[in-house]
Formats: sequence, C-alpha cells, structure tokens
Amino acid sequence: MRPKRSGQGPVTTLRRQGGVSLVDLMIGITLGLMILAATTSVFVANSRARQEREKTGQQIESGRYASQLLVNDIRLGGYYGEFNPKVLPTPATVPDPSAAGPASLAAAMALPIQGYDDGAGLPAGLAALLSDLRAGTDVLVVRRASSCVAGTAGCAAVNTALYTYFQTTLCQTQINNLSAANQFLIGTNTSLFTSSNPAVVGAANPPAFLAQRDCATPAVQRSYYTRVYFIANDNQPGDGIPTLMAAELGAGVFTLSPMVAGIEQLQLEYGLDTDGDGTPDTYTGAPANVAGWQQVTAVKIHVLARNLQTTGGFTDTRTYDLGLNSAGNDNVFGPFNDGYKRHAYSTVVRLEDVAGRLE
Repeated sequence: MRPKRSGQGPVTTLRRQGGVSLVDLMIGITLGLMILAATTSVFVANSRARQEREKTGQQIESGRYASQLLVNDIRLGGYYGEFNPKVLPTPATVPDPSAAGPASLAAAMALPIQGYDDGAGLPAGLAALLSDLRAGTDVLVVRRASSCVAGTAGCAAVNTALYTYFQTTLCQTQINNLSAANQFLIGTNTSLFTSSNPAVVGAANPPAFLAQRDCATPAVQRSYYTRVYFIANDNQPGDGIPTLMAAELGAGVFTLSPMVAGIEQLQLEYGLDTDGDGTPDTYTGAPANVAGWQQVTAVKIHVLARNLQTTGGFTDTRTYDLGLNSAGNDNVFGPFNDGYKRHAYSTVVRLEDVAGRLE
C-alpha cells in the first residue's frame, strides 16, 4: 500500500489471482479415472472370487449331503421292526419296485436293496415313473420300515391317507400258529391293523388282529418305505440342472421329489456276502439274479456333483472314476469340456440289519 497523499484516500494494489488451468483439470480427471478403474477392478475380482467360493461351497455341501442322505437310508435297508424277513420265501423273479399293491410289497421285502446298473433293464412301470432318468446313471431301490413307531413322541400319527404302514405280531401264540407270510401286514387298510383281519382268525386265537406280546393289544404300526433314487435331467422342468431325485411310496402311489440339485452322476457297487458271515466278499455293479440281491450286505456309493453355474475362463478337462460297472470295468466319466466345476464323492455303507442277522 502506498502512503496517503494529502487529500486522497488509501491507494490499493490489485494482485493477480491464480486458478486451475485446463491442463491441471485434465490431469486430475485422468488420475481420478485411473484410481476408479483400479478400485473397480479390485471390486470385480473380489466379487468373482466370492461367487466362486459360494459356488464351490454349495457344490461341496450338495455332494456331501447327497452321499449322507443315501447312507442314512441304505444303512436301515431291510429293517422291519421285530420281523425277520429271512423267514420269507425267495421271490421267483426280481420284483418291480413300482408295484404298490400289498401283495407285491410283501413279496419284495426279501430284497431290501435292489438296483439297475446305468438304468438298464427297468420294468415298464418303473421306466414310466422315472421318465426323466438321466442316461448312464444308476437307479437304487431301498425297502424298509420306519425306525420309529407311528404316534409316539417325535413320530407322526398314523395317516393311511398319506402313507403305507407295516405291522408285525409279537404275540407268541400268533407266532407259533401263523405262517411267516401272515405274521406281518403291509397296507393302508386301518381296520386290518386293529380288527377283522381274516389271516389271524382261527388258529391264532382271538383277538383277530396282529397283537403285541400281551396278545390283547394291537401291534404297533410303522411307516413302510419304498424309495427309488435316481438322477433326473432337470430339477424343475426344462432347467437342465441334474438332480438327485426320489420316488417315494405314499398311500399306494409314488411321489417324485427333488432331493439335491447339481448331482450329475450316481454309480453304485454292491457288496455280496457269499459265505454268510455278514461281511461282503466281493463287489459288483449289479448282482445277476434274486439270490445275488439277497446277498447284498454293503453298498459303495459314488456321487459326482457339479456347480449349478459355469465359471468363466474354466474348462473341465478332468476324468472321474466312479467305481465298477456290472461288467467289472471302471466307470470313467469325462472329460466334459465345459465350464462346470465338478467333484467326486465316494463312501461305503453297511446294511446294519441285514448284515447283523448273519453274524
């Protein structure tokens, strides 16, 4: 500021104000875009990695769950409460698992485990039931009664509108007088479980129903299961997701239910006890006849699970060995040369009741 002159106000000096030039602005924008691009790249990479972890985790859970589901059911194959099916006559032919009449169910009890290697040789009724069966996959049939008594704590009450039931006598008088075929009952006719059963009238003395040990009270009832496990092409019609399915016997009819999505292959080997000690001596992809099926005391389960979505930039060039087929050759699948990630799971399960009766 210059000194005041006499009679004049203060004199100010104008200073030049600096601003942001166009070059500076362009540099700032460029740096910002570079930072944004780097941040976006990291975000996208993390997002993809998270998605892959989720897909892999889901696949692992699916494979393990499918294996465990089969293990739990196979382990109880041939369980009929206190009744020993060894006293039953051997069926003349391998039964049709889709036959749901009481007589057919009773005749099939002698074969708690039954299967079809690569789905070959399905009877017409079963083929119609499994119309969406995935080519080249095994079919497994498990027959057993529930491990809990209907109407007890934790077990649903009797409902013959929904389920088929099994009942066996514990009355010694009935056991002494009734034929093996008349010592148990399968069906949905409630009156036969509690009264007016023609098969028990006469030689077994009253009451006219299968009884408990007191020979006066109706014997307990258990849900009777026939489950057919198979791999379907679709989880929902047309979605192309291979799925472990179950056709389960209800009140005289079978209902299809998806069990585990993403299960692409099911292969089974059956352990045959040829010397009667309860321990399998050899394994086969499928016994040749009824006598062979009656020797099954263990099952090897091979499951191939795949992701539900493809992975970008990935090609599955691996092969997967899933045990032996009925000809004794390796079941090898792949390479699939697609973008789905896969993993194979194998385990062995013993039929506790079947093997235990032989020990």
